[in-house]
Amino acid sequence: MLRRILLSCTLLSLVAAGPILVAQTATQQHHPPESTGEYIKALEDPGRDAWQQPDLVIENLGLHTGDEVADLGAGSGYFTVRLAREVGPSGKVYAVDIDRKMLDYIERRAQEEKLDNIQTILADPNDPKLGSQSVDLIFICDVLHHIQDRDKYYPKLYRALRPGGRLVNVDFQKRKLPLGPPLEMKIDKKDSIKEIEAAGFHFEKEFDFLKYQYFLVFAPEE
Repeated sequence: MLRRILLSCTLLSLVAAGPILVAQTATQQHHPPESTGEYIKALEDPGRDAWQQPDLVIENLGLHTGDEVADLGAGSGYFTVRLAREVGPSGKVYAVDIDRKMLDYIERRAQEEKLDNIQTILADPNDPKLGSQSVDLIFICDVLHHIQDRDKYYPKLYRALRPGGRLVNVDFQKRKLPLGPPLEMKIDKKDSIKEIEAAGFHFEKEFDFLKYQYFLVFAPEE
């Protein structure tokens, strides 16, 4: 994440000083691409579809027409545009990122693809800038392992969810993989469940069709 490695973020090189949301990267490494253009190219690499299975991921989110979704660490909009099509014109997708250039790219992409239901949010490293009870789903892909002080970050996500809302975490399995962050950065699936539950969520279900990632669904405790 440090000059650009979810929050789509700028893969600014792993600053230990506070949460950094990095984008859903195709090849997250310690060394970020040299430019925004190169980073976008990596995120949108057609080869990513084979292991990310974006259409199947979207299908299993159980979204409805009119839902409002936050794509946390939206990056190039890889999932943002798919989410926008899924919720339809009456729904909305908030593309949340700390990288203004990435958000500018998403805005241009939305305009070109005639998706009027995408709104970008320039977040702070420690704050997603989501309104209270503003979304039905928070979607996070390959981002949480970049956030420091997650125990302080989760409550902000909790407050952003409406009653009946859900939080989805897709992240790399903690094992040696041909892509993704170094092993020591990864969060074990059991640890991810444990820390998200400690923030007031309960674990609902898991999908296991992804080759390199776990796919976990949570809901706020009532």
